[in-house]
Amino acid sequence: MTARIAAIEVVSHALAGRLNEDAWLVLHAGPLGERIVFAAIDGATTRMTPPPLQRHLESLPERLTPAAFAARVTRDALVRHVVDGMLPDLRAVLLEANADLGRVLIGLFGALTLEGMDFPEEIHATLAKDPRLVRLGLPACVVTLAEYDPAEHTLRYAHAGDTSLLVCYDDGRVNVPTQPDATNADNGLKQAANRLRRDRPGMPFRELAQLPEVQTRNLHSGIRHNYVDEHGLPQPSQGIGVVNGQPELRYFVQTGQVYLDRAVFVCAMTDGLEWPASAREVFTENGDESAALTLERRAFMAAQIDEHGLAGYLERLREAEHDDPDHEEFPRIKTHDDATGVLLRLAT
Repeated sequence: MTARIAAIEVVSHALAGRLNEDAWLVLHAGPLGERIVFAAIDGATTRMTPPPLQRHLESLPERLTPAAFAARVTRDALVRHVVDGMLPDLRAVLLEANADLGRVLIGLFGALTLEGMDFPEEIHATLAKDPRLVRLGLPACVVTLAEYDPAEHTLRYAHAGDTSLLVCYDDGRVNVPTQPDATNADNGLKQAANRLRRDRPGMPFRELAQLPEVQTRNLHSGIRHNYVDEHGLPQPSQGIGVVNGQPELRYFVQTGQVYLDRAVFVCAMTDGLEWPASAREVFTENGDESAALTLERRAFMAAQIDEHGLAGYLERLREAEHDDPDHEEFPRIKTHDDATGVLLRLAT
């Protein structure tokens, strides 16, 4: 028996006046168009913009940030390779899209090295002390790419970064097979900001997160993209996978398959669409308590999406963020992040 899709819903939202640096896709694939391929793509803020890239962005009909540029080039490449149908699996599709972005960047820089980025001499001299810092200038994005097969009622995925795949079942269970990378840079920034509270007890978390100590940590966290050690050896347990043109991505891509018996819906989403973690979940030193609070938060998020759909859930998310302007209830770096999700509601 072939399962059916009851509905597909997409949201992709940025605040008024702000460029949406996310992207998404939904495509039919397979010999008869029977499978559905979908993705959520989140442009990563570039730590430093090389002048050749800036000149290229300024020449485009639509003004893009490096993050939006990476997300859109990656989306277009994914679409092209899915439509061509020549690659054997989603991992190969994702890696080829990464190679496509790399070729675009090589066209701008000559090579994926600091020398071609044409930074001012003093900046280049600082970065050249560690060639791995080339990552700070490479536009990047993170991706969850998935394929639903109705004949087998399964979901296959390829994933890099902190986007996620949410699977909700009819008994309330929630599965997130795309576990975040071992190095959670965002959570590390929150912890760093919270430590500064000891010397600034009256400062709200929103302001703590903007202090130079935290922003400097954020700048240097870019070295963790497709991380390699000082010998050039990839270290997936210490870094985060990103689509930035570097071939080392192949060591960071997560893949898997989920059987969807009794599943109600599946959703690929950027981290801006996730319900934010509470201060207790972020800062407790009890690992079991933090894990339990994470499960509760995901169950709440899945229930809200199931009841209200993505659009209704997004309204409630924005209300919660608006009602916490100092980021105290939900510690976070940004008040509102771009929020994108692709939901496949399954017929039951």
